[in-house]
Amino acid sequence: VEEMLDSYLSERLDDVRFVGICGMGGIGKTTLAQEIYKSISLNYEATNFIANIREETKTRGLVSLQKQLLSKILMESEIKIWNFSEGINVIGNRLRNIKVLIVLDDVDGEEQLGALAGNHDWFGPGSRIIVTSRDSHLLRRCGVHDIYVAKGLDKDEALQLFSLRAFKKPHPEENYVDFSMYFVNYTNGLPLALKVLG
Repeated sequence: VEEMLDSYLSERLDDVRFVGICGMGGIGKTTLAQEIYKSISLNYEATNFIANIREETKTRGLVSLQKQLLSKILMESEIKIWNFSEGINVIGNRLRNIKVLIVLDDVDGEEQLGALAGNHDWFGPGSRIIVTSRDSHLLRRCGVHDIYVAKGLDKDEALQLFSLRAFKKPHPEENYVDFSMYFVNYTNGLPLALKVLG
């Protein structure tokens, strides 16, 4: 978290900055974004964390996500948007003077980013837009140049996470050390796999 805050999300800069967090599924992109959101959200006029965008786009559609973004930031319960293009105009016009922190979690299509945060000039000075995605090429195509690549846990961290799940303590039972290390090596430091197997 500290590495991202220092290099990509510096409060000293007054520009609007888009920051990507990418990596394979289960590596901890969402968890990292949640931690960053919690640690810096008080520094912004308005914030919003939109989770599971890939799934929400399929089930609810982009207009619904545009309404969700606006209603939380503007503190209005009824946002009237009838179509995708209108939503883009409303976001671009209503948020341009507000310093916002927005997390767009699990983006897997250019149209999602275009609908929710299509341009730097949609947001007020000092705004930060954090986008999590499995696809670094997608982020670059959409103009996100500051990209943090999430990495798996090292062996000690992985063993601790596995043990917390399996044994409810930070170290494995004495008779299960070799067995636990097998799972740690098998998962290659992937947090979600360690939790499930634990």
